[in-house]
Amino acid sequence: MGLPRTYDETVDALTAIVDGATASRDRAGYFAVMYRAVTTTVRRWAVEGRFEDAARMQRFVVAFAHHYLAAHAAWHSGHPCSASWQAAFDATRRRRPIALQHLLLGMNAHINLDLGVTAAALDPGNDLEAVRPDFETINDILAGLVDACQDALGQVSPWLRLVDHIGGANDETVVRFSLIAARRNAWRVATRLAPLSGSSLDEEIAAVDRSAAQIARVVANPGFLASAVLGVVRLREESDPATVMRVLATIQPSIV
Repeated sequence: MGLPRTYDETVDALTAIVDGATASRDRAGYFAVMYRAVTTTVRRWAVEGRFEDAARMQRFVVAFAHHYLAAHAAWHSGHPCSASWQAAFDATRRRRPIALQHLLLGMNAHINLDLGVTAAALDPGNDLEAVRPDFETINDILAGLVDACQDALGQVSPWLRLVDHIGGANDETVVRFSLIAARRNAWRVATRLAPLSGSSLDEEIAAVDRSAAQIARVVANPGFLASAVLGVVRLREESDPATVMRVLATIQPSIV
């Protein structure tokens, strides 16, 4: 099967990953479950006319998903993928990271790398600013997703609130801030990439990937104190990846 061309095909492709990961108890499915929730919500908003250009948004969502799907397929078959996705997928083979870390690692690669690349290439030669209003609308969906994700993770990780001690803020606020900051950075990346082509474009994308991979290393290994807190959280966290994915599959962004 080729890469998806529509919302429905994208959701189907994500569902196939989720189903396979659930059956094999593969933590690589954690991000796919959350990503599917985002995609189905964007599809609904498009049907409801909430975007300035619904057809362009579908092209955007499909192209964005291609980066994740291609990276997952490459990694799953033992072929190289971007450094930031490699870090996210490799972490799923370890028991140590908690579910929240797995989700953040996926978001880091997909937002800090893939999102800017996708936006820059969406309509080559056209005004990038024309895409920005719909690009920013996604922030509302992501903010609502954080609320829902917080509730779902609380069901499988009852001591997750101990993460409050990291940075002195609650984990929901930290994640929401990280998402918004990451999307702002993605827009800056898009504006840098848009006028480039050929080797110059490739070199800049590689630099962005290296930066995202650095963030991944911090998320996966956040230092002694943070790691100690996460270790305590892990003691009470659900250990069966299939159960975690079934709970995450109930996520519905808390937006109207």
